Amino acid sequence: MFAKKLVAVGLAIFVSLGLTACDPPMPPEILAAEAEKVVTCIDGDLTVATPAAIADVIDSWASSISGACTGMSLTAVEAADETAQAVISMGGEIAPACTPFATFPIAVDGGVVAFALTDAPNLTLSPANVQDIFSGKIKNWSDQTLAASNPDAVLPDLPIKIVGGPQQPVIDSLTAWFKKLGTEFAPSLAKVAAVDDGAFLATMAEGDIALTSYSNALYNYSTVAAIAVDGSYAVADALGLQNGADESYQPAEGDFPAYGATYPINLALCGADNQIARTVARYLLRQDAQGALGSAIIAPLPNSLRITTIGLIEKGLTK
Repeated sequence: MFAKKLVAVGLAIFVSLGLTACDPPMPPEILAAEAEKVVTCIDGDLTVATPAAIADVIDSWASSISGACTGMSLTAVEAADETAQAVISMGGEIAPACTPFATFPIAVDGGVVAFALTDAPNLTLSPANVQDIFSGKIKNWSDQTLAASNPDAVLPDLPIKIVGGPQQPVIDSLTAWFKKLGTEFAPSLAKVAAVDDGAFLATMAEGDIALTSYSNALYNYSTVAAIAVDGSYAVADALGLQNGADESYQPAEGDFPAYGATYPINLALCGADNQIARTVARYLLRQDAQGALGSAIIAPLPNSLRITTIGLIEKGLTK
């Protein structure tokens, strides 16, 4: 009897060890969900060069960090402050004084078509329409190809005037998306600018049109065009951009297609690798921190990209 008990115990231990050894590693999304239950804190302050357009978001994040972590803080400084320990880039450029040891996406922006038409606020443009406008082929709002894209609207007999100057990521994001939709985009009349704060959007006159960023358009209360996609249309709003940045997104029946002209807003961590920078960056990717972007002029990361980015940040964190 004693021998049988020993055999039974031995088998139980063997089975237990075998199951432990064969258990697959936890999926990243499960690990990320578990990590959300604990806030990682470390003493120190991170100064972040911040574009004025998202200063409110950064202030909200700074307040949240201070409330969650005694001794850890985020301090927003001017976008041009070359002493900053981290830089948020909305246009793709990083301050010359910042040599980043790591760069991570923290939000999503995108290229949009802003316009001013009082009697046609719900404008839809096909990729071909946008190409023809910004290459000079279509010069008047009464053009029949625009009417075909907007059968329920009455477009005015009014010259189209191109204004503003987009940054390169705006052009690049639209070019990449339109190519997927079957249109080569070469906007020869759009003059690329090193800096585009969108100030011109507030003074657009009737008939004006511009390529700019989603964040600029939202910040200046501009009207933006929907883009025709496969018999439907994609809307340039926070959800549309978030879905557009998610490579795995497939719209369910009745859902809008993703708005695919997206690019990341990046956080560059400057200088030598350090724990305070990584810990603050990790905090900004928490679900609750990303949720603060719901009322902002930029879109949250899709969960798949957020989880991937968390994995990259945590590789350098001391456990």
